Amino acid sequence: MNYRWLAGIMAAVLFTSCGGSSDDDAPPTVVEGPLDYMALGASDAFGIGASPLENGYVYLIDDALEAERGEDVDLTNLGVPGALADDILNALEIGLALDVRPDLVTLWTGANDLTQGRSPEDFGADLDAILGLLGEETSALIFVGDLPDLTALPRFVEDPDDDVTLERVAAFNAVIEDLVARHEARLVRLSTLDVGDELTSDVDGFHPSDEGHAQIAELFLQVIRPAFGLPAPE
Repeated sequence: MNYRWLAGIMAAVLFTSCGGSSDDDAPPTVVEGPLDYMALGASDAFGIGASPLENGYVYLIDDALEAERGEDVDLTNLGVPGALADDILNALEIGLALDVRPDLVTLWTGANDLTQGRSPEDFGADLDAILGLLGEETSALIFVGDLPDLTALPRFVEDPDDDVTLERVAAFNAVIEDLVARHEARLVRLSTLDVGDELTSDVDGFHPSDEGHAQIAELFLQVIRPAFGLPAPE
């Protein structure tokens, strides 16, 4: 596999400058030769919570696709710890991520926006712009994760936060589902995860554990495989 480690570059730029959809029945996309995979997100995409980081869900997706396709997968992981949706948008607008010309994009964002008190409307405006740019500037198939029940994470069970409520999680997920359909992306329902001690890192009670990353990867793969004409593993 070929990992392109751009996360550090992206982080420097960002912080100095500032399940399925309607396509489920579309014919599968067949990519001959290496597959260019770009991951967008925050610390979870970077691998935080996994030990080592290469047990993170993005790397597990990469490994599985390479094994199942029998072809190289070129991974550009642009997960940046702490990134909000507008940080991801800023990186796209300056062309850093779009230079990759991916065949496949995974995007998981919103948890940091929610926990930091952003409104669903502001988050939605950024997500709308992100998906619009990806649709205009690439021919990638785009897979977007929604949010699990963040209130069930050990961090917020032990120390409840007024910004982390079931109502806000539901509002963010409604925005994600609407925009995924509008932009003809694919929805990955991470909201089906039963988050808790087993799936959450015991270091901070917030990020996924190794098992959590593995389950996130599999939920993404369940949507990615048919879109690329790959059979489910036996």
